[in-house]
Amino acid sequence: MPIYTPQPINNQEDLLKAIEQLKGTVANQEKELSSLAEKVPGQLFKKASGAIVPAILNTATLSGAWNILKLVPVAQSLFSLFKKKKD
Repeated sequence: MPIYTPQPINNQEDLLKAIEQLKGTVANQEKELSSLAEKVPGQLFKKASGAIVPAILNTATLSGAWNILKLVPVAQSLFSLFKKKKD
């Protein structure tokens, strides 16, 4: 954003010019802020999805690994049953 630099004011005409310049600068800054504010929801969604998706995948991976580990004793007992039936 451009920075407003006030000009020296010596008379009423200079004052009126400075007021108009300041109003123009404020209007430009409001337009810039408005355009930036319109981009915020999209940027928030990008950042949130970038953080949420990996977290869900990590949770799903950990959950899947835990479920597999819970099945190991079951598989061992099934193998031992089959082994006993064979012998």
